[in-house]
Amino acid sequence: MTHKHTNHLIESSSPYLLQHAHNPVDWYPWGDEAFERAKLEDKPIFLSIGYSTCHWCHVMAHESFEDEAVAQLLNDSYICIKVDREERPDIDQLYMAAATSLMGRGGWPLTIIMSPDKRPFFAGTYFPKESVPGRVGMLQLLPQISTAWINQRTEIDRAADQIINGLQQRKSSGERQALDAEVLLAAATDFKRNYDSIQGGFGSAPKFPSAHNLNFLLREGHRTGDQELTEMAIHSLKQMRLGGIYDQVGFGFHRYSTDASWHVPHFEKMLYDQASLMLAYTEAWEITADPLFLKTMEEILIYLNAKLRAPEGAYYSAEDADSDGEEGKFYVWSWSELQQVLSKAELDAIAPTFGIEPGGNFNDEASRQVSGKNILHVNSAMDYANLLTDPIWLMARQKLYDQREKRVHPGLDDKILCDWNGLMLSALSRAALATGQDPYRKAAADLADYLLAELITKNGTLLHMPLKGEQQIEGFLDDYSFVIQGLRYYYEVSFEPKYLETALKLQEIQIQKFWDIEAGGLFFTADGDQDLFIRQKEIYDGAIPSGNSIAASNLYYLGRLAEKPTWETLAVEIGSSFSDQIRRGPRGSAALLQALQVQIAGSKEIVIAGDSQDLEDALSVIRKNYDPFKLILFRPNKGYAAIEEISGFLAYQKAIGSELTVYICENYACQKPLTSLESLSQALKEYSGK
Repeated sequence: MTHKHTNHLIESSSPYLLQHAHNPVDWYPWGDEAFERAKLEDKPIFLSIGYSTCHWCHVMAHESFEDEAVAQLLNDSYICIKVDREERPDIDQLYMAAATSLMGRGGWPLTIIMSPDKRPFFAGTYFPKESVPGRVGMLQLLPQISTAWINQRTEIDRAADQIINGLQQRKSSGERQALDAEVLLAAATDFKRNYDSIQGGFGSAPKFPSAHNLNFLLREGHRTGDQELTEMAIHSLKQMRLGGIYDQVGFGFHRYSTDASWHVPHFEKMLYDQASLMLAYTEAWEITADPLFLKTMEEILIYLNAKLRAPEGAYYSAEDADSDGEEGKFYVWSWSELQQVLSKAELDAIAPTFGIEPGGNFNDEASRQVSGKNILHVNSAMDYANLLTDPIWLMARQKLYDQREKRVHPGLDDKILCDWNGLMLSALSRAALATGQDPYRKAAADLADYLLAELITKNGTLLHMPLKGEQQIEGFLDDYSFVIQGLRYYYEVSFEPKYLETALKLQEIQIQKFWDIEAGGLFFTADGDQDLFIRQKEIYDGAIPSGNSIAASNLYYLGRLAEKPTWETLAVEIGSSFSDQIRRGPRGSAALLQALQVQIAGSKEIVIAGDSQDLEDALSVIRKNYDPFKLILFRPNKGYAAIEEISGFLAYQKAIGSELTVYICENYACQKPLTSLESLSQALKEYSGK
């Protein structure tokens, strides 16, 4: 196909940048060439940040960036740079902070106008081509700012300086105080205050899954015995699974719900949501043994393998919300379509359960009129319990899936991101450990080996993405945090010491590259990175937990098993370095509070000594007792040198008489050895009853 326009994005690997490679806008990728040209021509930079599955990014692209008149204004007066926020989260994080400081909010597409030395002086999100009430259009905005650039440079420099000063002050962590159980209580109280007891979740529309919040509640309910916290999480997980936010036909979770009842989703599907929610449903299943939760875990894996799995064993980033130019078109059904696909008996049987109506069951977002389409959602958990093995629904679902596969599919963002795949490894490993089932174990094994082979460099550092030609993006804080977590979780599936060894090496590198010696905590970018003018540091949990939160847990657990008390101290220091921010809004740092939970409750180290069959037998007992704060180690009768090199105390925890022996240690003290499955079961029950 020949194109009228081709710009500097044509050599990019990012699907998002390639979507804009034939815009009439003379886009550059982030790099020296664009900034040098801006300096040479004394032009401001128009920076646009988005991602390939962002609905409003598509809208702004079609309205403005594909428009010749808008493109001419941009090309004449600006140097234009496009950034994929998932490819360069460091750029996104910094300029999103600038936008938030200017507007009090942010979002994507993110629009930044800045000087050639990268200092922002204007920020916004979506702008239409023409002005509408309450929102200025590109045709009006661009000339105003280019005129100000020429005639009001002093005022622009002053505004940029104020933004930079504000970001510098925000970087300061404030007074450092150790966190304690009062913060956990404050967070739990805040969750209770904002809980939707009918629909589940917190607050009103829009509602996000925020699985790390639910994990915090499950663990806090376990730690304190407050069943209300556990039930809040369990009810929320049920309501999400039954709602339209879950793809009842093809499985997997959409990004968020636009309403309070989880019915009408924003239809994009993100890898990190599948991973985070698999973690939450795994813990919920461990607590309740509810088959709905186990089924959800299984179906998420089916979705991942069908739509997001790369041939090498890693996972792609996302599926778009849009297909054939319309959001959600791939997922919704008219009554007439359903009549064509299903028999009358099938449609009559499933329509009441899934809330299907001849006129449609949700309103169009723009007109607020009934859409004429249906989003499948389940009316009650009781209804769905009957469907799990109902042959009518199983047959109907397959028919709907097969018919849907004939439609134009949503776009696939086939980037492989280190941090999101690290999170996915955590989820697969936790599901494998909890269930003992091979599909999770196999998927985790493939992913762990991919990460070691493709995303760790020869000098042991991480890459943010696999190498593509000469393009190399060094790993960020989140890459290290999530891969370290994934590897330490995967050790408890494979019990091969090499995965722990790699986690420990990466942990050493993370401390060296990212630790803030002056104020504590970890920067998002590595020491020596000169690409941006400020090194950001974050504890707030967004769509996924912050890298600092996950690092705090990693440092605690790895410090325990590798006998590195200084790492446990660093874990505490992460919390204290952000203590002011966390105390002001503890609900916003639920993942960090999970690290605090184990610091207060103390971890339980369970050492299994014996042969491989002894290991499997002991794990079958351990699985029956929910304990989110445990560590499992295996000392085989033969070939134990590697694990003893990591955990020296295992030299004293050998199998007695070469038979199964289990040691349970807590707070640096070990109980008497357990030499039967019955005694292990009894000991674990006593612990869980504490």
